[in-house]
Amino acid sequence: MGQGLISDDTIERIKGRVDITDIVSHHVSLSKAGQNLKGLCPFHHEKTPSFTVSPSKQIFHCFGCGAGGNVFTFLSRLTGASFPEVVRDLGRTVGIEVEEKATHSGHQAVMAQTVERINQAAAAWFQGNLRDARTGSEVREYLAHRGVESRMIDQFGVGVAPAEWDGLLRALVNKGFSQGDLAAAGLVIARTNQSGFYDRFRARVMFTITDLRKRVVGFGGRVFGDGMPKYLNSSDTVLFKKGQTLFALDHAREAIARTKTVIVVEGYFDAIALHQAGLTHTVATLGTALTSDHVQVLRRFASKVVLLFDPDAAGVRAALRGLDLFVNSGLGIKVVTLPVGEDPDTYVRKEGPDAFVRLEEQAPSLLDFALEQSLKATEASTIEGRIRSVDEVLRILQKSEHPIEREERLKVVAERLGVNQSRLIERYPILVRQQQSGAGSVRHAVTAPPIERLFKGVPEERDLVVLLLRGKLSATDVRRLQPDQFSVEGCKKLVDVALTYVDRDGRIQVKPVLDQLVDDPDCGALVTELSLRDDHFDDELEHAKDCLDRLDRKRSDQAMRELITKLKTAEREGRADEAGVLNVQINQIRMRKAGTPTAGMVSLVKE
Repeated sequence: MGQGLISDDTIERIKGRVDITDIVSHHVSLSKAGQNLKGLCPFHHEKTPSFTVSPSKQIFHCFGCGAGGNVFTFLSRLTGASFPEVVRDLGRTVGIEVEEKATHSGHQAVMAQTVERINQAAAAWFQGNLRDARTGSEVREYLAHRGVESRMIDQFGVGVAPAEWDGLLRALVNKGFSQGDLAAAGLVIARTNQSGFYDRFRARVMFTITDLRKRVVGFGGRVFGDGMPKYLNSSDTVLFKKGQTLFALDHAREAIARTKTVIVVEGYFDAIALHQAGLTHTVATLGTALTSDHVQVLRRFASKVVLLFDPDAAGVRAALRGLDLFVNSGLGIKVVTLPVGEDPDTYVRKEGPDAFVRLEEQAPSLLDFALEQSLKATEASTIEGRIRSVDEVLRILQKSEHPIEREERLKVVAERLGVNQSRLIERYPILVRQQQSGAGSVRHAVTAPPIERLFKGVPEERDLVVLLLRGKLSATDVRRLQPDQFSVEGCKKLVDVALTYVDRDGRIQVKPVLDQLVDDPDCGALVTELSLRDDHFDDELEHAKDCLDRLDRKRSDQAMRELITKLKTAEREGRADEAGVLNVQINQIRMRKAGTPTAGMVSLVKE
């Protein structure tokens, strides 16, 4: 069924031209596992592959986090794009034009499209300025001085915002955009003392910020004079959130997925310099500290993160701020410290990529880096300061949930401080209790897999739906199948839909059932998981019959219990006629369960 205002026919045509395996393999390393493919889930951290793709059914499911769906669902979850946006993007890829009635779309969706068009026009204008003999000459010299090659300028959409108050404003208004829309795109600012707007970016080297779908979502500008601030970003818009965006991620994604490692730097020039040196698994924050949203993005693609900050006090603080974000995230974190006076841009141009790789190999973990910084402070402190610093070291160790890791670090700390390790061990639980009595850290309990909880006590419902989705139910089984036999709500809906897709031979057509339900909010995840389970049944036809028999017996038992309750009430209240009818119904159920013809009427209540 179509979503939004895109026709079902268009969606099916696009789906028919794309292979989910091709799409997923751009983001996940897949390997053969029987008829399916498996890999590490891009939506949560895991060490053992539980992410499964079915080429024959064109669906995916992660048995670890429960994510599942088709190619549209996958891309939507991965990029954060809406269903219509994903359909449009895939349509462009396969040459199918997607028509959508924008007049009925939400205001935000319409504005997002408008901002995207404005950003594309602005990017073209900035880049055109760089090529202009007069406007771009100073910046071209500046880029050459910084060693930025022309191929990097083209790849990252580097441009120029000239030292004019309204150059971009006039250019885009001439293209038909309103001043209000330009303000919504974060490119112009309202004047305070008079009406009108002026350009947000002036006298700056401009960097184009694109998302994973290659859309221009915003800009970063570095001043090439003496102005302040040194770096300036687009304001947040419907397309752009600084705290969620990483510069160059779209260029780095494939290398990150291949190496399972991502280098995080602080600046645009640092990211471009490392890409130019062949370290293409590099991204940059946008002048902001790392956020939990950034960590979630990184976890989709990488298992190891290399933090590369400037070696000054601010860089150290930036690295230490990452401790709470990354601790127990499942990501392996290293901190590379550059020689004093160097930044990533200058160091990699001077020493080359091999030197950086050696630094990375020798780099401490984030936990060790944090401990080292605290130990340095401890060694320089007074006795009171040393006590406070020891507590700080122990608090850092507390952030690790791995007991062996904590024990090994305690040994190192004891040796460095010349303190008996037993004293640190005595102090440690006191701090833990203090921490837990305060705000504390939220521990997420490990729960049983949802599917096992869902079908606890009713495994026959699970097995029967598995066989249904394998196309293994006979025509006789299908005739016996009824939604109200099931206690699990998702199964009721699945069976109800399945019974609308019965072919002339009386068997269920599986593909249209999957197509209709794979993205259903009520049972989509259930459908993908049960479709891709590898449960083995010695005799599938016989097992289906046994499951149906058990469901019939349970339904009869439930009906019996309900009738007995009604019979007791009727007899207690003296309604003899009603009690007689109920007794007949109860007796019929008993005879059916016993497999014998109905004989006389027996009052179960008086037995």
